[in-house]
Amino acid sequence: MKIVFLARYLPAEGSTTHMYAVAENLCKRGHQIYILSRGTGGEPNANLLYENAKAHGVQFVKLPFPLYSKISFFTRLQQLIAYIYSIPIALFQLYRLKPNVIHAHYPVTTYVAAIYRYLTGKKFIVTHHNMNIPKHIFNRKGNYAIAISRELETSLRTTYEYKKDKIKLIFNGVKDHNMVLDATSVLNLKQTNGIPTDVVIFGFVGTISTRKGVDVLIEAFAQCKQRNLHLIILGDGNVDWLKGLISKYKVQQQITLIPFRDPLEIYNMIDVLILPSRVEGFPLVPLEAMMMKKPVIRSDIEGAKDQIIEGENGYLFESENVMQLSNIIDSIAMHPEKLRDYGENAYDYVSRNFSEDLMVDQTLQVYHLAQ
Repeated sequence: MKIVFLARYLPAEGSTTHMYAVAENLCKRGHQIYILSRGTGGEPNANLLYENAKAHGVQFVKLPFPLYSKISFFTRLQQLIAYIYSIPIALFQLYRLKPNVIHAHYPVTTYVAAIYRYLTGKKFIVTHHNMNIPKHIFNRKGNYAIAISRELETSLRTTYEYKKDKIKLIFNGVKDHNMVLDATSVLNLKQTNGIPTDVVIFGFVGTISTRKGVDVLIEAFAQCKQRNLHLIILGDGNVDWLKGLISKYKVQQQITLIPFRDPLEIYNMIDVLILPSRVEGFPLVPLEAMMMKKPVIRSDIEGAKDQIIEGENGYLFESENVMQLSNIIDSIAMHPEKLRDYGENAYDYVSRNFSEDLMVDQTLQVYHLAQ
């Protein structure tokens, strides 16, 4: 099949890595994949992901969709003009490619697919990666909608009024990298990165922002700093804000900051991952950590109960509840012996339920419906 993905742009975040994972897997199976978007926006990590996808056979076509900017009357007007200007260019590319399947990963780009559907009768699919995406003139209903969490599935029925048979629940999936290192290699890795070797290591992987709840994490961690523990934070974003929080709570000695890179080494060094987000869709980071036999602490928001079985493979806490998160961290620091069994359970659970191949198999079933 020839498959077109529509995306406004390609930042280094979960929806982009999801697209690339699906696209590369489909290329491996012999399909032709084109991603029509504004591109990466020039961010270095996004460029690395882009080049890697290109090396795996994904083809890219640039469209003049607008990039994010500060919201004001004038920037909204500029975005409106950019979306309208994109129409003939996008339609030309769709007519040129004549795809078997059109799959929009940004609902704001569905207007292009809807116009093409009006002109040709070609159905299209849209994936909603996040909750509470606003309805507006550019956000059109697809013939089928993919929800990546049960909460999104409900939202698509109530907010967007999709019929039940037009919504397909497909959880995000991850590769089994088989990259779990032996104890000696992990020790060497910690020494190389200046990470303590005799304490419980917690980890955070993601964008440094309030949306990801990094401030909640730092405050909760500070309440346990007397324990034998350490925190690795891997990510880019508002680093100065983060450093200010670390200084405020006086936890400089207990935290190591690492600019974003391939997180596989980080997963090997940590004992447990923490994702304290305020907003998510169905994040890949917990699944990646679980595939590396690491239990996960998650805020109890979208997708959390599908990923975490409390008391078996991880822990849940109420979003923004600093004290509850602190108590979990404290309990783990005092009784780390549970983590090994939790990690084995995490790997077993994610490999059975959230593999990349299963995700792509289910996506292909929707593609066949939409042809």
